[in-house]
Amino acid sequence: LALMLPKRTHRSRLLLLIISFPAQGVYRYTWRTSREGSPMDLQQRAAIEAACRHLTSAYCHYIDRGEARRVVELFTEDAEWAAPEGVVKGHASLLDHFGAREDQRGRKSKHICTNFWLEDVSETEATGGVYLTLYRDDGDPDQGRARVDGPVLIGEYRDKYSLTDNRWRFSKRSVKVDFVFNKR
Repeated sequence: LALMLPKRTHRSRLLLLIISFPAQGVYRYTWRTSREGSPMDLQQRAAIEAACRHLTSAYCHYIDRGEARRVVELFTEDAEWAAPEGVVKGHASLLDHFGAREDQRGRKSKHICTNFWLEDVSETEATGGVYLTLYRDDGDPDQGRARVDGPVLIGEYRDKYSLTDNRWRFSKRSVKVDFVFNKR
């Protein structure tokens, strides 16, 4: 016996949750998208989601702890990082970009990422993102505590993930800014 529950995603693709009830009493859950047609069990999807969540956490951790050059490890060789101020492509350019961020010793930041989502998941690619609230202060590098009046920006990271060399990495990360702090 199999029960099929249709659900529309926000992109109007049909997503089916197939629940099988075998005689042994073991339940098997399978996600199948109308586009891909191949089943993906919940355990496989959960593993992909955990790996992609880890990328976001590691990205924020490296930058906020002053190790921004390490962010490059999280990207594919031909990856793209895009923000309102420009686009950076490839490992060499990413290393220059994030190296310059790491060299800003007076900058303290905290990336607060919430509401993680993942969609269009296959065995080798996925898209998703997180909401971002960024606190930042450019001050004295020896100062123990920074003072801020509010977040610098609120927006979201929109990500494309790829499985390469048995590791999930960002193939594209873009920043969409919705709100900026207004100093009065």
